[in-house]
Amino acid sequence: MDAALQDLAHGMREALAIWAALLAAVVITFAILTFLSKRQGAAAGPSWWARLRKAVRDPEAARERQLAIDRRTAELQELQRYSDEVAVAASRTSVMAGRRREEWEAAQRTQEAAWRAYEEAEGAVRRLERAQAFPLTEDDPAGRRQHLVRMVNAAHQRGEISATNLADALMHRNGWDPAEHPFAQQLRLRRIIRDRLFRAYQQASTLERETAAAADLAASSKRSLEDETFSAILQVRTATPASSVRFQRSRPALP
Repeated sequence: MDAALQDLAHGMREALAIWAALLAAVVITFAILTFLSKRQGAAAGPSWWARLRKAVRDPEAARERQLAIDRRTAELQELQRYSDEVAVAASRTSVMAGRRREEWEAAQRTQEAAWRAYEEAEGAVRRLERAQAFPLTEDDPAGRRQHLVRMVNAAHQRGEISATNLADALMHRNGWDPAEHPFAQQLRLRRIIRDRLFRAYQQASTLERETAAAADLAASSKRSLEDETFSAILQVRTATPASSVRFQRSRPALP
C-alpha cells in the first residue's frame, strides 16, 4: 500500500514538472514575440498579440469576415448560374448547328440533282442540233399543228414546262410556229426545257451557298459557346473552396 502511494506521488511530481516546462516554454515564447514586436516600433503597426485579440474579440472584425464570406458565396453562385446558362445555350446551339448542316446537305443533293437534269436536257438539245443537219421530209401542215399540241401538252403533264410555256406554244407566241417542221418544234421545246432546268440549277446553287454559310456560322457559334462553357466551368472549379460541395459538371463533348 505504501509503495503504491509512493509511485502515485512520484508520477504526479513528474506530470507537474512536464506541465511546468510547457508553461515556461509558452511564457518564454510570448515574451520573445512581445519583445520583438516592441523593437519594431509603432510604424510596424499593432503587435501580433493585439491583432490576434482584435480578430478574436472584435465584433466588427467578425462582421467583416462574415461579409467577406457572403460576398465570396454570392460570387460563386453567380459563376455557377452563368456556367449553367452558357451550358444550356451551348446545347441549343449544338442542336441548331446539326439542323443547319442537315439543311445544307439537302441543298447539296438538290443542287446535284438539278445539275444532272440540266446535263441530260443539254445532251438532248445537242443531239437534236446535230440531227438538224439532215434534210427534213415534207409532211402535212395540219399534222404539224396537231404534233405541236400533243408535244407541249405531254411536256407540261410531265412537269418539264410551265403553264406560261404551254400557253405560249398553244397561242403561237415567243417564237412558236405551228407551221414549223415537227423536228424544229421538238428542238425548240428541248431548248426551253434546258433553259428552265438551268435556272432551277442556279436557284439550287444559290440556296446551297446560303445554307452552307448558315451551317458554318452555326458551327462557329457552337464551338465558341462550348469554349465559353468550359471556361466558365473552370472558373467555378478554381473559385470553389475545397471544403464546398464538389462541382459535378464536366466539359461537353466536342464533335
